[in-house]
Amino acid sequence: MTLAFARFDLQSWLPRIQTLLPLAFIAVVGIVLPVPGMAIAASAFVVTLIVSAPFLGDERGRLDTLYGVLPVSRRTIVVGRALAILAYGVLALAVANAVTLATVLVRGGELAPEILLIANAAAVAIIGLAMSLQLPVFFRIGYSRGRLVGYAPALVVAALAWLGQTTGTITTANFSGIPVGLAVGVGFGIGAIGIIVGTLVALRTYRDRELR
Repeated sequence: MTLAFARFDLQSWLPRIQTLLPLAFIAVVGIVLPVPGMAIAASAFVVTLIVSAPFLGDERGRLDTLYGVLPVSRRTIVVGRALAILAYGVLALAVANAVTLATVLVRGGELAPEILLIANAAAVAIIGLAMSLQLPVFFRIGYSRGRLVGYAPALVVAALAWLGQTTGTITTANFSGIPVGLAVGVGFGIGAIGIIVGTLVALRTYRDRELR
């Protein structure tokens, strides 16, 4: 039932210009800014913004009311939606990695596998942290009242990155001594924890929400 709902959820909001166009944006970033990891970073920001799309669709189509009368548990809805968003995240990362590799091949350059691994791990960490914040809020109060949360993760990460660059906190020298395996493990670990925590908290908040 959960997988069936995830498939239904994807079909309700994925085949739209608003959700497919960001995938093209990822490709454009990878082509115009052929810096290793830029397309992957763009994919992470895109996913953090797309998390709100299913909830916007719920309100436009009054699907919340439908969920309230259908014989579908709230657990199925929460977990199914989380899976649907993760499926979009996998798609976005696949596009980003494909464009990154294609750009390197066309330009005749070289790409260290370590950079690709670290970039993907950082992207997963950002997506996980975003879902840990956004899922509970959107499931509790919906899109209209929580729309600003849809932009919060991207803005916070961008602000921290700018601040780190400005103050000199984020430099290659500061991270050169960290083992690649550790950095990758921490990144994927943070992402996994964020996704799990966000889904569990969303289960509680959605259970207490009155659907009408």
